[in-house]
Amino acid sequence: MESSTNYLEETLKFTMNREKSRTVSVFAIRNFKFLSFALGRNGSGTYVRVHPKSWKKFKSKRKTLSSRKKCQSIKSSLEEIKVYATGWLNYYGFASMKNNIEDINGWLCHRIRMCIWKQWKKPKTKVRNLFKMGIPMELAWQAGNSRRGHWFTTHTVAVNMAMTKERLINSGFYDLATAYQSVHVNY
Repeated sequence: MESSTNYLEETLKFTMNREKSRTVSVFAIRNFKFLSFALGRNGSGTYVRVHPKSWKKFKSKRKTLSSRKKCQSIKSSLEEIKVYATGWLNYYGFASMKNNIEDINGWLCHRIRMCIWKQWKKPKTKVRNLFKMGIPMELAWQAGNSRRGHWFTTHTVAVNMAMTKERLINSGFYDLATAYQSVHVNY
C-alpha cells in the first residue's frame, strides 16, 4: 500500500486523503483500484491503466449511445458519443490504453457505418448512394442487394471503400485515437 501511495503522490503528483482512500486489495496489483484506475507492471516498471470495471462501463455506454434504435438520427448520436467520449478521455487521459482505444475506435467506426447502412433501408437507395461515393456499379449492386445482415455487409469492400474513416470524421465522427494522442501527450 505504501509503495502505491508513494507512486501516486510523487510520480503522478496526486494528493491523497489517506483517511478516505480505500483499496480493494493490498496484496495483488490486479485488484488494486483507486479512483477507477489500476496499476500495471511491465518490463520498464509500473504504469497507470484504466480499471477493467471502468472499461466495461465505458463499453456498455458507447453501445447504448450508438444503438440500432437510434440510427434514425445519426448526427445527434454522433454528438452524444463525442460529448461522452471527450469527458471520458479527459478523465482517463494519462492512463496507458493505446491498444484498447484503437480497438474501441475501430468498433465504433464500424458501428456508425452499420447505422448509416441501416438508415438507407432499400437496396435501390444503398446502390445509388454507394455509386455516388465513387464505388463501381457492379460492386455497389452486390453490396446493396446482399441478403446478409447490416453488421456483415458493412465489412464488405464496397462499404469500407465508400465510408472511409476520413469521410466519417468529416461528417462528425469523433476519432478517439487522435483525441487520446493529443490528451495523453499533454500529461
